[in-house]
Order: sequence, then C-alpha cells, then structure tokens
Amino acid sequence: MNKYSIYNSFQHHFINPRITYYYYKDWNEFHMPTHDHPAIEIMYMVNGQSKIEVHNHTFLLKQKQYILIDSHVPHRLIVEKGKPCRMLNIEFILQDCKDQNSVLGSLALECKEVKEFLQNKKSFIIQKDINEVYHSLRSLVLELDTQKYEKKLMVNLLIAQLLIQISRNQLESQERELQDADYYVSKIVNYIHENYDCDIKTTELSQLVHLHPNYLHKIFKNTMNCTIIEYLTKIRIDKAKMLLSKSEMSITEISGFVGINSSQYFSKVFKKEMGVSPLAYRELASCEK
Repeated sequence: MNKYSIYNSFQHHFINPRITYYYYKDWNEFHMPTHDHPAIEIMYMVNGQSKIEVHNHTFLLKQKQYILIDSHVPHRLIVEKGKPCRMLNIEFILQDCKDQNSVLGSLALECKEVKEFLQNKKSFIIQKDINEVYHSLRSLVLELDTQKYEKKLMVNLLIAQLLIQISRNQLESQERELQDADYYVSKIVNYIHENYDCDIKTTELSQLVHLHPNYLHKIFKNTMNCTIIEYLTKIRIDKAKMLLSKSEMSITEISGFVGINSSQYFSKVFKKEMGVSPLAYRELASCEK
C-alpha cells in the first residue's frame, strides 16, 4: 500500500490511517539521533519542555504545545539534563483502502478548516493547544488501548476528529496572533507619538510590550509595512516640517525638539527623506505662504 504525506493524501479519496506507535513517555536527558520515517508524528508536551530539531532548526516545545511532523521529515528530540518532560506521542501512516466511504477520504471535501490546513503544505507545525487537541489525542490513545485492532472505525473517527481539532487550532491561533499583533503594534505606535522627542531604542520598546525584539520587529513590519525606526523617523520628520514652516526655531532647536540630538545628523536624515535640506524646505514653505 502507498504511504502518503498528510498534504497529498487527501487528493486520494480512499485512504485510512494505520497507527504505528503511540505512547506516554517520561524523558530525562535524552538526545535522539536525527531520523525520519514514513509515519506522520504528533508529539504533545504534557509536562515540562524539550527541544525539537527539524531540518537542522531547533525549537523549544513547551507544556501544552504540540508538534506535527509530516512523513519523511528529518527530526530529533533533545531533552537536557535536569529538565525532564512527559510527552504523548502518536505516529500513523495514511494508506490506500478499498472503502469508498473512507472517513478521512471525504474529510477535506466536507470540512473547510481541514481543507485550509492542508493547503499550507508545511513540513511541520508547532502550536499551543487552544482547542482541545490533547482531549482528542487522549481519547484516541484510550481507544487504542481498549479495543481490538479489527475494530478500526472508532480509530478512524477519532483521527478525523483530531485532524479537525488541529486544523481549527491553527486557524484560531492565527486569528489570535493577528489580534495580539494589532494590540502590541498599537501600543508601540501610541508610545512613539507620545515620546518621539526622546531617545527611543527598540530594546526599550520590546521591554514595554514584553516581546522579543526580533518578534516585535516582525509583527510591526507586517502590520505597518515599515520598520519601527522608519515609522519613528517619519513622525519626527513630520513634526520637523511643521516647525520649519510655522515657527522661527533654529535647525538645532528643531533637531532637539524632535528627539535628534545632532543637528548635522538631523539635516542628513531630513534631506534623505524629503530630498531637500531643512533650510531649503523652510524657504520653499515661506514662498508658498
């Protein structure tokens, strides 16, 4: 029988899952060799945390997070000394079947969330469980422990439920991330408007919203289509333009007023943004009055 990736399997309507491994396991100081296999694997962190290496990139899997790894994707588990963890692991292979009423075969056609999830085609996903994924995994393990393998319908139904929960979890996680990004970016924008005259550092902004600087930079740029520095510079230049056209303040005074201590650097930034020097801009503004 053919063994499919989780993403291409649903193009074949007659498929069924075959569980290859499932277990609860306490890990303590364990370094798994890098390996891959034809099974699709789900590791759920019940307690503690561990490192997961996928495609030579290392990720920290925390409590109530899980990773889904597609078939034939190189990966390994790393549990450091003194940092034990407990995991629930399930591996299954999707294979051809003759049943035209395959539960999984019609899942992508009838479930919008699963269809969108399958379109991502990522070799792995790591997510926080916000939609009862653990409940579905636990129910599947209990069913496997208490039934004969010739009774496969309930297992198929539970795996279908699990894939629906994972798909919904991903969509809800994305929605929450967008909502959180809007909140954090709005807070940074407000802070910049209120403190543009001060020496603002991106490290201070990341501390303000309790986010890693790299992540803050990413969500700010995705939301505002510019970097934090570019946005701050725009605000300062806009204020400088107003002062140049509506006041008689010197260039040095205006530079300090908008939070740039060096008048020479201010003139350089202003010319780069506006195409003319501050003095030339003032003269042009005066002529337009």
